[in-house]
Amino acid sequence: MIAIRRSPARNAAFALSFALAMTSAPALAQTSETMRFTASILGVTAGRTTLAVNRDGAAYAVTGQTASAGLGGLFSSFKVTSRVRGTERNGTFRPDRYEAQAEGERRGRGAEIVYRAGVPEVVKMEAEARPGAPVLDPASQAGKVDPLTMTYALLRDTDRDSACTLQLDVFDGHRATRVTLGQPRPQGDGLVCQGVYRRVDGYPPEDLAERREFPFTITYAALPDGRLRPVELVLDSLYGTARLTRDQ
Repeated sequence: MIAIRRSPARNAAFALSFALAMTSAPALAQTSETMRFTASILGVTAGRTTLAVNRDGAAYAVTGQTASAGLGGLFSSFKVTSRVRGTERNGTFRPDRYEAQAEGERRGRGAEIVYRAGVPEVVKMEAEARPGAPVLDPASQAGKVDPLTMTYALLRDTDRDSACTLQLDVFDGHRATRVTLGQPRPQGDGLVCQGVYRRVDGYPPEDLAERREFPFTITYAALPDGRLRPVELVLDSLYGTARLTRDQ
C-alpha cells in the first residue's frame, strides 16, 4: 500500500498511504466520529483522507477513504477505500478483518486479511510482491496489525499521559513495517512527538539499501477537556516534506 520509489508526483501517494497506506486510550462507551485530513507534498495539495470511526466498548470499526486531489490528482488519480474491525484492550490492538478496494491508478491493489487468534490470513491480495522481494509467510506475522489500524492509532485523540508512547508492528499482506512514536516535547498547550516509520521485511534489497527509516513528527493540540488531538503529521519522504493536516 505504501509506494515511495517513484516520481515526486506519484510520491504524494506515500503521504496518503501512510495516512492509510498513520495513543492508546481505550473508549469505554459507544462513540462515533469522522476525521478529515488534507495531504500535501512539497507544499502542493495531493489528496484528502477521511476516517469514520465507531467504538463500542473495546470494539472498534474504521472506514478510511483516501483520494487524490489538487495537483496530485492531475498526475496520479486514485481512490482507496479500506475497512477494519477489531478490538483494543489495554492499548493493544487486535484486528479481526481488514479489506481494501482501489480505483483509478491504484486499481488492482485490493486486499482482504482475516485474523485468527492474532495470526493474519491473507484471503485476497490483488497486487503481487515486487520482483526480488522476499515472500513473507503470514503465519510468521502474528500480533501485527493492518495499515488502517495503524493509521487510526496514530491519528486519534489521546490522553496526555498516553501520547508519544506508541509502537506498532504492521503487516499489509506483503511487507512488514514498524511504527514508533516517542520523545514528547511541549509546544504551547500541546505536544510534538517524534516518530519513525521503518521498513522491516518483504522489500526488495534495493529499497532497503536506498532507505530503511522515515522520520516523522506529530503535533498535538490541546482540547477543552484536556485531551490531545493530532493536528499535523510531517514526514521526511524521499522527495521532500510530506504533510497530513487535520481539517476537522
